[in-house]
Amino acid sequence: MKFIAYVSQAIAPFDAEELQHLLERSRARNTADGITGLLIYRYNDEYGRGNFLQFLEGPETRIEEVWERIANDDRHHSVIVVEEGRSEKRMFSDWSMGFRNVEEFDLRDFPGFADMGSDAFWRRAENNALPEALDLLRSFCD
Repeated sequence: MKFIAYVSQAIAPFDAEELQHLLERSRARNTADGITGLLIYRYNDEYGRGNFLQFLEGPETRIEEVWERIANDDRHHSVIVVEEGRSEKRMFSDWSMGFRNVEEFDLRDFPGFADMGSDAFWRRAENNALPEALDLLRSFCD
């Protein structure tokens, strides 16, 4: 099984209705494709940016197909892979697409993500310096 985790920046902030629509489509498609995962959205007031952190896992060919769609989705940019690999066991087996709309305080225990959306965060992401991404994602599963 393959997994991939990435961060990206929304072209425009997503409101609750847009997030709900995104989740409904993702959950239906992921269920059909045997993909599980978690999506985190964070709006950074200071920078006026909506940001995503997403983890996907499933059969390699399906992950590659969904990754192609994600990478070419015009609703976001600055798509940066922060973790990628293979696993024997699913980390988010119960979620076709778990979701959390987080605030700064939700990320306080993860220094690399506490300022998600800031210029410093994007510099770290571009330099592949977000090593705690999987720990952060797993924390929302517990």
